[in-house]
Amino acid sequence: MALKKQERQAMILEILAHNVIDSQEEILHRLQHAGIAVTQATVSRDIKELRIVRRPDATGQSRYQVMADATNTTVSDKNQIEQGFADMAVEITPVSFMVVVKTTQGNGNRLAAMIDAAEMPDVIGTLAGHNTIYVTTPTADAAVALVEKFNNWMQ
Repeated sequence: MALKKQERQAMILEILAHNVIDSQEEILHRLQHAGIAVTQATVSRDIKELRIVRRPDATGQSRYQVMADATNTTVSDKNQIEQGFADMAVEITPVSFMVVVKTTQGNGNRLAAMIDAAEMPDVIGTLAGHNTIYVTTPTADAAVALVEKFNNWMQ
């Protein structure tokens, strides 16, 4: 059966709330097993719209989790991004008004999502790939300051 987008997304959130899910394919299979007609592309779009990221939980097991809606950087958000840099960042390099962050394999998007959610004033935006993030700042000085902050979080 085909569900409306809102109902399908609510079902995805329900699945994630009660299960440790570590792949989009597993979400897809659980929906299909429940009789929901859905494609991989649709699940991928839903994950993006719902701000779901794959990151370690409290036990260290990697799983899909809904990102908190961060309008301000709270203490726990700061701890998450600092932990994210400690766990996933490998190398940080300033390039003019940008910062290039190299991550462990497959963690570029995850760490970029954490940077975006933190809404740092000197971050204009991020562009992420498999293991590289480009962070755009307003000035070269802002990039240097951001590199220092990121390097501190890596340690």
